[in-house]
Amino acid sequence: MFTDCYCTQFRRSANALTGIYDDALRPVGLKITQFSLLRALERLEAATYTEIAVESALDKTTISRNLKILIDAGWVETTSDTDARFKIARLSKRGTAKLRSAEQYWLLAQARVEKEVQRFLKGPANKQLLEALECLQRVAP
Repeated sequence: MFTDCYCTQFRRSANALTGIYDDALRPVGLKITQFSLLRALERLEAATYTEIAVESALDKTTISRNLKILIDAGWVETTSDTDARFKIARLSKRGTAKLRSAEQYWLLAQARVEKEVQRFLKGPANKQLLEALECLQRVAP
């Protein structure tokens, strides 16, 4: 059903995008949320849960819940501090290997999204799409 509400359309699109990436990553047993957290940790090297939340644009409760899955899988290591606000998380060697094995599948999803969006844009879809999305992120309160 069509709606002219940008927010509703973006939410629907976000759900569809999640499905595209989850489907692409299925062969390596990851969801896009997990892949994104692994990539965030790789960029940060070592970070508190709060820093990861900021980098991932997610709330700390979501980070704690999602990191627990990655820790239980052996892909992330943390310090032993009982207060999650001060725990330091980092990719384990297994996490880095998992991330490397998933990248080719993530690239397939990226290419699929770019192909679908390209027909609405002039020039490379990846640059224009990322610029538009980053612009929207900057206007949020």
